[in-house]
Amino acid sequence: MMKKVLVLFVLSLVFSCDSDENKAGRFFIKGNEALNKGEYNEAVRLYSEAIAKNDKYTEAYNNRGVAYYRDRKYIEAINDYTTILLQIDPDFTDAKRNRVNAYLDAKRYDKALEDLDGLERLFPDSAYIDFNRGLVYHEMKEFSKSIDAFNSALVKDEGNPEILINAANGYFMLKDFTKAEDLLKQAEMIDASEPNIYNTQALIETSKENYDVALTLVEEALELDPTNPYFLNNRGFVYLMKGDLVKAGPDIRRAIIGASDNGWGYRNRGILLFMQENYEGAIRNFERAEKLEGKIPLMLDYWVAALKSAGRSEEACAKMQTAPDEIRPETMEGLACN
Repeated sequence: MMKKVLVLFVLSLVFSCDSDENKAGRFFIKGNEALNKGEYNEAVRLYSEAIAKNDKYTEAYNNRGVAYYRDRKYIEAINDYTTILLQIDPDFTDAKRNRVNAYLDAKRYDKALEDLDGLERLFPDSAYIDFNRGLVYHEMKEFSKSIDAFNSALVKDEGNPEILINAANGYFMLKDFTKAEDLLKQAEMIDASEPNIYNTQALIETSKENYDVALTLVEEALELDPTNPYFLNNRGFVYLMKGDLVKAGPDIRRAIIGASDNGWGYRNRGILLFMQENYEGAIRNFERAEKLEGKIPLMLDYWVAALKSAGRSEEACAKMQTAPDEIRPETMEGLACN
């Protein structure tokens, strides 16, 4: 679970004259209305009109950054937040908080950590700092560091279920299922309506090959959040492991539509295509998954199998050598690698 909160500013004024400042305010309010409707291009246009009338309009830059961020235009969002901090108000810490989120999603992890270090000097007792540092380390696949950061956040915000679940995710990635399950039980006692509890429990049961249990859990998560693309993707993977390709396909397709930058979705689609004997399609999806996410569990084995089945044995051997311990013996059968 990766929950990010953006700081958004609102303005409600009665305008009595038609000065540039008041015109800027009207564009700003209309921009907020468009943003709330999910009309991100229109919101950006309106905030830009506000900035054209007042080039020091901090809140307009900030909210335009939010519109860019929600439209997954992370570099543009970073530029707006940076403009505030470098050219208008270096003490506008909300822009720095928002920039952390944008840096994280742009995979500029060093810059996100740098901003968090700066915020920590101002707010040393804030659990927010440790929590977001944990998110960054998790994305960097430094799971032990992420757990340490989440534990520091728990000291400052004891019993926060969101922190507990994210720490459990770190233990899950380290395959320490006992500690992960203990944290999830604690989170469930605090807030049983949090769907990420059941999604992570489903991931654990999937890793244990308890697919029927996993399916029940991920469906419980989807009852609470029916359109969550990550939950749909996980249910699709469970269906794959159960051999139900008919049900797996729609879930994986919806997951990729809902989160097109999630490498795990392309991994699952690659496995689906492999099982459908579309080996070249599988290979293309594995390549995309690797670009987005890097190393993903189980992917390399299916990738090697797809290359072998496509008659690309030399490439299969080369790919296998990157991590031979991840390849099943049956996948290596028939490969004559030097």
